[in-house]
Order: sequence, then structure tokens, then C-alpha cells
Amino acid sequence: MSAAKCGVLFLLLAVTFGAMHLGAEDYGESLGEPLFRLIEEQPGETGLVTHALTEAVNTSSRSAVVSFFNSEYTPALSVPMQWTGNVATCAAGATSQAYVDATFQIINFYRGMAGLADATNATSYNQNAQEAALIMSANGSLSHDPPSNWTCWTSGGDAAAGASNLALGNAGPHAMVAYVRDSGSFNYFVGHRRWILYPRRNQFGTGSVGETTTSANALYVFTSTVARPPTPDKVAWPPEGYVPYQVVYPRWSLSLNTSAVVSFASADVSMTEGVTPVSLSVVSRTDNGYGDNTIVWEPSGLSFTPGAQDRVFTVTVSNIMVGGTPQTEVFNVVVIDSNVVTDLIFSDGFEFGNSNAWSIIGATYRIDALF
Repeated sequence: MSAAKCGVLFLLLAVTFGAMHLGAEDYGESLGEPLFRLIEEQPGETGLVTHALTEAVNTSSRSAVVSFFNSEYTPALSVPMQWTGNVATCAAGATSQAYVDATFQIINFYRGMAGLADATNATSYNQNAQEAALIMSANGSLSHDPPSNWTCWTSGGDAAAGASNLALGNAGPHAMVAYVRDSGSFNYFVGHRRWILYPRRNQFGTGSVGETTTSANALYVFTSTVARPPTPDKVAWPPEGYVPYQVVYPRWSLSLNTSAVVSFASADVSMTEGVTPVSLSVVSRTDNGYGDNTIVWEPSGLSFTPGAQDRVFTVTVSNIMVGGTPQTEVFNVVVIDSNVVTDLIFSDGFEFGNSNAWSIIGATYRIDALF
């Protein structure tokens, strides 16, 4: 094993997988612990690789978000895997290209909603990621450093395991949902989510197995580091603006897209729904080394059901230290059912980015055909 890989593994949370299954048991899935890597900011980054990629969706437009959800998120989850491998012979095989595309469609749904440009498939990482996924499936366990006596172990799969988000119990597009949801007691700092939504990543490799064996995925996240994009100013999940309730998860998070040193060590979070305070617990302020420094909190007592009218939450994160100067971020999250139309009266152009300028009136109704 390389020294670099050793360094990554020793900086993890001192938990080694073997028979241990961490993560999202409530959803019938397990996630490997997130990978730790500190990435140094360098002022003169213009020489790093950048790509002109698809523009993010306008989340201040309800109709744009509904269209984006219906065209990108929902159909991707039903694409068949068509895996060609065989766990009995340790053949890693491959999935259909449509399944790979659907995997990135889900990644880019989340990135687009968060204001980030699309990520692309760095195909040179796919084979090793495929072998890593097979190792996890064959052994029914997750490890970033699988021992060489594990069934179907390969050096390439081992290398990818030490550089990937890992999931067991789902694969492909569904694994991407699990990474962003990032449930489970060991994932309170949402490290998997942070690598997918990291502004300085715009390529990933992927490998998935399933159908005739336990589903598993390896998403290769330690690809090239690119120049920090100028936008968005923050990366939140759920993001500012309209968000379908299906992708609003129990853990909310915020990071800032800046090369300045950001500390949430003394930051506070408050939320309101209208004028009603929302009780919450901040669960992570200083778990750094997983993409950008991030604060994570869990609102209490929130549940979202089909057919409900839009619900508006105002989030305030105060006393963020940015380059030594305190800063406050305030933004609205409007949780929607894309099958429901709610009449809104806008003033001062909420649809054009003023998230404080709107009020709700009472006409709410379901439709069968979405727009």
C-alpha cells in the first residue's frame, strides 16, 4: 500500500470495516465511512484543469425545479443495471452505459440543485471501481482497505476502495441518493455528500454490481482537484429555493465556496417555518477534511408527505468565521411536492433571486400531468 493511501486511512475515524456494517440501516443500505483528505487552497489556481459544464438549475423558479426533478431525478432511478459480471467467478463485468449515465444523472441532479456545474465520468477509474464494488458485494462488508484474503480481491479494487465512497445494499443511481442522504450514526458529518457536492471536483469514476449478487457501488472521488469555481457562494443541502420533499433529508448542511479559511467552530444555526421556530441540533461543526468545511444540523419534528402545500423554512447560520471575519448566511428553503401547484404572489422578483420576496395564498391542488 502506498504511503499516501496509508495517510488517508490512518486519518479516518479509526474505524475499520470487516464484519462491521455502518450507515443507513433504516433504509436497508450500508455506507462505508467517508474518506478523509485535506486539500490545501492555493491562491493561484488558474492553471488547474477546469471544464465548461452544464449550468445549474435556477432553484428560485418552481417550474424549473419541477421540470428538473421530473426529467433528471425520477427516470434515472428506474434504469436497469444489466450487469455482465459473476461473483462466483470473480468477474467484475460491467453495467450498461445507460446505467452509468443514470448514475451521473443523479449526481448532477444534486449538483445542479446546489448550484454546481455537472460532473463527468472519468472513465479511466471505472474498472478499478467496478472491482471494488465486486469485492464489497462478494464479502458482504465494506472496507476502504480490504484485506488480500477477501473473496474476489484485486489490487485495482483495493486501490479504488481507498479512494471511493462505498455503498452496500444499493448501486448506481440509488447509491448516489444514499450518499447524499448520508444516514447512519457514523455519517453525522455527511462526508459522502460533501465529496459529491465539492466544488473542486468535477469528475468521478463509478462501478456497480448487483442483480445476481448483493448490490454494491464504489464512487471514485479522489480524482483530479480543479480550480475553485466562482459560483455558487455557498453549497447547502437542501439548497436555497424550491426543493422536492423526496430529497429533503434529516441532515441539513452548509459550506461556503471560497478559498478563504472558513470555520464553523463557533457558528449557530436557527430555523423558522413562517414565524414558528424549528427545534434543531447541530451535530457537526469541526469535522473537516471531507471536501469543504461544513456545518451539519438535524431539525426535529419535520415530516413531509405527498399532497402537501409548499412549506417555507428560513435558515440562519451565524458567526461563521471567514478569513477571521464573522459572517451570517440567511436563506429560504421551500419544500414542495412536484405534483402540487401552489399559487404564489411574488414581489420584488423572487423568481429572479430575491428569496425573501413572496407570500403564499391558499389555492393548492394536485395535478396528474406535471409541468
